[in-house]
Amino acid sequence: MWERFVLQDSMDVRVAEFIQQSWLRSKSYKVNPHQKTGKVYPHKRNKSLQVHANLIYHSESLMKDLYELVKGSDFTVILCDRNGIILKQIGDETTLSYAKEIQFVEGADWSEEAVGTNAIGTCIFEKRPLQIFAHEHYSKICQQWTCSASPILSEDGEVLGVLNMSGPSDKVHPHTLGMVVSAVKAIENKIRLQEKMNNLELMKGYLEATTNTLNSGIMILNNEGRIIKINDKLQHIIGLTENEWVGKKSEELFTNRLFEDIHLSDKKVDDVEIRIKLKAYSKEINVFLTKRPIIKNGKRIGSLILFEEVNKVHKFVNKVTGNRAKVTFNDIIGNNKLLTARIQEAKLASQSVSNVLLLGESGTGKDLFAQAIHNHSNRKDKPFIAINCGAIPKDLLGSELFGYADGAFTGAKRGGNSGKFELADGGTIFLDEIGEMPLDMQVLLLRLLENRELVRIGGSKAIHVDVRIISATNKDLYEEVQKGSFREDLFFRLNVLPIKIPPLRERKDDIELLTNHFVSEINHKLFKKIETISPDFIRALREYEWPGNVRELHNITERMVSKSQGNKLEQLPTELVEPLTKNLSFPSSEILPKKNHVKKLTLINTIKQCNYNYSKAAKKLGISRSTLYRQLDRFGLKS
Repeated sequence: MWERFVLQDSMDVRVAEFIQQSWLRSKSYKVNPHQKTGKVYPHKRNKSLQVHANLIYHSESLMKDLYELVKGSDFTVILCDRNGIILKQIGDETTLSYAKEIQFVEGADWSEEAVGTNAIGTCIFEKRPLQIFAHEHYSKICQQWTCSASPILSEDGEVLGVLNMSGPSDKVHPHTLGMVVSAVKAIENKIRLQEKMNNLELMKGYLEATTNTLNSGIMILNNEGRIIKINDKLQHIIGLTENEWVGKKSEELFTNRLFEDIHLSDKKVDDVEIRIKLKAYSKEINVFLTKRPIIKNGKRIGSLILFEEVNKVHKFVNKVTGNRAKVTFNDIIGNNKLLTARIQEAKLASQSVSNVLLLGESGTGKDLFAQAIHNHSNRKDKPFIAINCGAIPKDLLGSELFGYADGAFTGAKRGGNSGKFELADGGTIFLDEIGEMPLDMQVLLLRLLENRELVRIGGSKAIHVDVRIISATNKDLYEEVQKGSFREDLFFRLNVLPIKIPPLRERKDDIELLTNHFVSEINHKLFKKIETISPDFIRALREYEWPGNVRELHNITERMVSKSQGNKLEQLPTELVEPLTKNLSFPSSEILPKKNHVKKLTLINTIKQCNYNYSKAAKKLGISRSTLYRQLDRFGLKS
């Protein structure tokens, strides 16, 4: 059958189907069926030995076991890579000698492309165990052999290599292939077991690396409450090495019973603030604890506890909530001499650690000065927290400023809560409207100013804080002291560096500069295109007394920009028109010709009837306001 196929291309249908297909492939590969030897590629073997070191390691012992079963019966056991290159060979001397004559040796290429149909090459193609008997081999040099081979597969079905056993064709046994398959299964199991162990080690390494990169301390306890793992961060926070932790129960290390209570509970615990006390040391550390039960198959097998340093949490809270100053002295608009003198005072105050008291009417920009002082100080990278003492209900102001202890009142958060002074630690706190602070809170603030310590509402432990205090008021605090609504000792504590910010009516030369700045800002905000401002508009702004100061100027400017239809700002609001018209100077009627006398009196009377509201007067007269202005100019009626 083989001769007819090789010489005449005639395929006998009695030949096994997979052999037929292999012979056809061999002929298409142009394999010489009469070649005397195989081809050896030492460099390919050397490279493959490095790539398949793990395969060889797990296969060698089983190859030896398999050979022991056939030793002395002229068989050889061979391990090949996925390309058919022989990596390892064990066998009887006589068998190895004959194999050497045909180059069936380590480094030889025994793929179908190289020698045609054979157990090794055909097994790689078929990806299944098989035997090739004698003349089923395509190359004549192999026809004295019967070979049994099985692919060594990875878990996803890819060929890693081939285990083959070859011997004289007359000595083959039906169980030979079964022995090879059994050995291959053992090799595959060893490889997969090693891979799982490697994956576990890799995962363990990943978990360790991951936990050690976290900014939180991590403690893992088993179901008995024993510590089985901590990360580097927790070692740093507490100051103990892993050897001092692992294997011990939490109560052996800490005096806090809270750890045991947390661990025994199946519930989650979020952000409990606690002062950790170590038994072996006098050290105490403030942290937030978060606990998660570790569940497997519906049962708790342990607990994961996260430790967050309080100061780190405060930094995060300040960052997220925007507790920082945005204004610098460059952002305070104005060239007025009185204002620039106050700015210079504020710059000097920013370099001091003394308390600053900002005085001035509402709307003068006390909050801007407070931010600028902070940003000009060495605390600029620390928190800036502003509190309006008049905007918080009196019964909440204490807990807002000083925090509260665990159980201070019904509904209090477990572990207590930090107040604004603790959040501002290292930075600046701005107490706006300090004159509105209740007397009982003034006592607590005085203690903080004297000792740099606070006690949370409902607590007893003093907490040190490093905070720069800037306060502000539009009241006369000395007068409040005389009335008994403000403590004299607190007043003197706060009034170390007083800075009085001038009202807008005392710096009217800055009005045009401020207005231009506001228009530019509002244009961007409201998508307007105001390019010019009427001189009359600026003149009217300068005539106004500005009881609401710069804040009122900003509000009026925004209102008029939003109402404007063109690119010029000229329409005046009512509150600016009325004070102007009250100053109108009406000349004697005899100055004008008689024919204009009636028209002039009509204008005057109409304006008076409309309470000096130009818009209303123009509407009543049936003319535009600009026409009304032109007629007033014509009649010499000027403000």
